[in-house]
Amino acid sequence: MAAKTTLISVDKLAVGMYVDIRLGWSQHPFLFRKLTIKSHHEIKIIKDLGLKEVLLFPEKSDPESLKAAKESESISEFEQESDKTSSDEFWQQKQEALKKADSFRINRRKIAQQYREKQKRVKNLTSDLKHSPANAIRDAGEVIDDMLEGFTDDTDVLINLVSLSSDDHSNHCHSLNVTVLSLTIGHALKLPPDQLKLLGLSAILHDIGKAALPASIFIKKGKKTPSEIKVLQTHTTLGARIAEALPDVDSGVVHVIRHHHEFLDGTGYPNQLKGDAISTICRIVTIANIYDNLCNNPDPTEAVIPKVAMATLFKKYQGKLDIDLVQHFIKTFGVYPPGTVVQLNDDSIALVISVDPSTILNPKVLLYNPDIPPNQALLINLADHDNLEVVKVLKPGECPPRVYEYLGIQENMGFYLEAIKKHPEK
Repeated sequence: MAAKTTLISVDKLAVGMYVDIRLGWSQHPFLFRKLTIKSHHEIKIIKDLGLKEVLLFPEKSDPESLKAAKESESISEFEQESDKTSSDEFWQQKQEALKKADSFRINRRKIAQQYREKQKRVKNLTSDLKHSPANAIRDAGEVIDDMLEGFTDDTDVLINLVSLSSDDHSNHCHSLNVTVLSLTIGHALKLPPDQLKLLGLSAILHDIGKAALPASIFIKKGKKTPSEIKVLQTHTTLGARIAEALPDVDSGVVHVIRHHHEFLDGTGYPNQLKGDAISTICRIVTIANIYDNLCNNPDPTEAVIPKVAMATLFKKYQGKLDIDLVQHFIKTFGVYPPGTVVQLNDDSIALVISVDPSTILNPKVLLYNPDIPPNQALLINLADHDNLEVVKVLKPGECPPRVYEYLGIQENMGFYLEAIKKHPEK
């Protein structure tokens, strides 16, 4: 339901009111055209824009500000005098915010390039497993080493969204996504470097058995027949056999390839293992594998949004997954995982791009604003804006197609990691 609004004269404005000045992006010095008035400075700036009226949101305004409007409080001459340079200062702040958004955008492009470069390497090493297995295993190790570069005790790992069309997405993207998600959980658990390396190799190779299956079984849309499911499930044992025949493949990696579809309650496959028979590294890869399959289902109509995928790990897989690891996963990815479309308290629509584990309620978001060209869309860190917060997760179909197109939302999503220095308070 749309918030109630009313037009109000700029002469009646008061600190604490939430208003929409209804001007284009380049016509005002504020970062957002909807704002809570914080000072008399801002009131004067709004008047200086030549506006006679603005749109007031009474329910989002401070009740005291509405009382002040009735009393027609005015700005003193002293306040007007002190505000002479305030407009210039606001324009400068806006330019600084734009520069910061540009740096975020450049970093996002860099991360997307890194993702696609790793995707190609995963594709090549998977192909090499057939005719040059030693090189394939070496290349897999190098890919993991590259991804782990920068991982230290004083870093946090951010997960970044990479939008992928259905043409871009492949089994190689799935392997890469599972690797990224697994390494992020492993880092949150403070696994030692050798275990992180083992985890990464296990994740990147977990589905190698699928190369031995007919491609048609993966291309098919809709539900698979019982016989097709049975064939598909053989990828675990086929993959384990391939890995066992390769030189220098750790037994822990083989364990994950064979058992990443096992569940703690013994209802998984191929051997119905239970509890401690499943290694911690295998449990991590299982969680990452399920999450990515939920978000990137081969049948787009079966795919779910990240928020629902997170909830599914808890609800549908109770007793099957390691609950402590699931909780680490959620703490790391935040309440609003990358790829989530959200509504902010100013009614803006935004796409969550990345989440900092140290401030999970304040992700980086890409804002929908038709006043700004899509290639210059504002990318902000909510942690830098105390007045902005997420109030709602939007489901598919709640936004018109033009919003999804503007935000560059595709059928599939990739995930890539970024190591950053921990905040001083940590």
